[in-house]
Amino acid sequence: MLNPYDEHQRLQVMLACCYKAVQAHFSHIAVPDIISPPHDLFDAALARQVAIYILHVEFGVPRRRIVKIQARQRTSISFAIGKIDERLGCPIFAKAYARMAAKAKDIFMHQLRKAAA
Repeated sequence: MLNPYDEHQRLQVMLACCYKAVQAHFSHIAVPDIISPPHDLFDAALARQVAIYILHVEFGVPRRRIVKIQARQRTSISFAIGKIDERLGCPIFAKAYARMAAKAKDIFMHQLRKAAA
């Protein structure tokens, strides 16, 4: 059960919600492959970048915290955020991103309501 006052738990749930929302759009990719994309699966790498971007922009998690949660290099998190910033210039990608971001927030709110009940 989620304790909304426990920062670590809340961040882990936010990240899981981002992965679930992105996986719903990239339905041909398993969540474990989004979390740790194989080198030959470029869609999985993009999906992970989107999840990181949602966590940073939509949930307001600082980059340094994402580095710690993901156990990745600061440059890889900055690269992921920069790549999605670039791609948002494409209206089609921006619409898909908006759907994934909204879904991540919906899933998170559902988890909060479930924890409060």
